[in-house]
Order: sequence, then structure tokens, then C-alpha cells
Amino acid sequence: MKNTLLQKQTKGQSLVEAALLFPLVLMLLLGLADFGRAYYVVVALRDAADEGATYAALRPSDIDGIQLRTSEAAQGMVQLTPEAVAVVHPDTMTAGAPVTVRVEYEMAILTPFVQGFFPDHVMLLHGEATHSIITAR
Repeated sequence: MKNTLLQKQTKGQSLVEAALLFPLVLMLLLGLADFGRAYYVVVALRDAADEGATYAALRPSDIDGIQLRTSEAAQGMVQLTPEAVAVVHPDTMTAGAPVTVRVEYEMAILTPFVQGFFPDHVMLLHGEATHSIITAR
């Protein structure tokens, strides 16, 4: 009889421990999901900026084309507009001069506890790529 009472108390204790740890584990999982999303977005932004910089190396004076090419290169979770793409030209458009493409994206944070660390619950992420101008047209 004494053994049965001890066994019932242990089952109740396990239930309370699980109930106390569940929110912590849930927060950790949501935080990992946000981190994974942020990593995916950064990689997508770098790839899009690299695509735009490659296009800019061939046609450095075609700003609209560079912005369009960069925004079209980002697919999936990242939807870029041409206005989010900035192109930095050198003073002289000569072959070998660097041209830089920068992209910014605002990613919403989903984890409730982490949202307090970011203004407006949004994390600003960016990607950048620099290539040398091949042909100056």
C-alpha cells in the first residue's frame, strides 16, 4: 500500500515538471525556427545581390535592369521590390572599377519573447555583393 501511494505522487510530480518545462521548450523551438528563417533570408539576399552585381559588371549604367534582375533573383520566402536594391557606382565607369549592389529586407520575428528585442518586431537583414566592371557601356 505504501508503494502505491509513492508511485501516484511520482506520476503527479512528472506531470507538473512537464507542464513547467513545456513553455521553455516551445520558446526554444520557436527561436530556432526564427533563426533558421533569418539564415535562409540572409543567404537568399546575398545570392540576389550577387546576381545583381554580376549583371552590373556587364551593364553598369542600367540601374533599372540591375534592380529588376536582383529583385527577380530572390524567390521563395524573400519577396524583393526593385526599390529595396541600391547600386553604388564608382566615380568613373571604367573596366576594373568596383560596382556594389546592396539589398535590404525586413523580416518579421515570430517568437514572442524575442520580439521585445527588436523594434516593431522586425529584424532588418541585408545582403551585399561587389564585382568589377567588365564592360563600361
